[in-house]
Amino acid sequence: MIALLLLQAIQVVPVAPTPYPEQVETRLVFPKPNEIERRQPLSVQVRLDGYSLGSASQFPRANILQNDPKGQALHVVVDDDPYLSYYQSAEDSFDEDRSFYDKTISFKLPQHLSTGEHVLRIFPVRSFGESIKAKKALATRVFYIGKREPKLDFDPRKPFLTYNAPQGNFLSSKSDPILLDFEVTNARLSKDGYKVRLSIDEKEIETLTMWVPYYLYGIEKGTHKVRLELLDTKDQKVPGLFNDTTREITIN
Repeated sequence: MIALLLLQAIQVVPVAPTPYPEQVETRLVFPKPNEIERRQPLSVQVRLDGYSLGSASQFPRANILQNDPKGQALHVVVDDDPYLSYYQSAEDSFDEDRSFYDKTISFKLPQHLSTGEHVLRIFPVRSFGESIKAKKALATRVFYIGKREPKLDFDPRKPFLTYNAPQGNFLSSKSDPILLDFEVTNARLSKDGYKVRLSIDEKEIETLTMWVPYYLYGIEKGTHKVRLELLDTKDQKVPGLFNDTTREITIN
């Protein structure tokens, strides 16, 4: 009963997306689409247009949410694992008025991948973790390790959800907001359309009908499981590996 009352005290507040340039585009260069990779650790190369990495996000939200001192980043999701963050690039250029960034980011994945099918999802975020929601900001790539062996329930042409935040550890009180953020691809959220169901510690909290960031208030200190599910127009869970994702967070 006490746990239920604590969950009922959690508030979910939608907030407007932080302004972003519409020309932001993330393009995966390597691995190639449906390529069979035989060397590990896997080498990844990304082109990022219209967005700077490694700098602090100059918005009031940076003073409200937990802010990464390393600055703006790329979040890299391998299959359905928690994201990895990458900040700097080997190449950095601007247009003549110094307003357009063109970056090449190269890195190796730290984990050893199993044989068969894998999916990369990569998108830029603000230093306070909010994902950029421009039309071409998220890049997706299906590839294989060792042999072409499909094993994941994923079709990039169908609606899918990408969990972003919260993830990891937070120094926070119940009165401090924690960012809830995600990407939705090939679907539009609305009261009559697709939706995202939020649950915390296996208790349903709210059904979200807008693709915007949200502030979570009132989460107690300790370790919690945050779950996001993509629902269709009939409030049924959309099939697909990424449409039901759970992350563990710790509030200190």
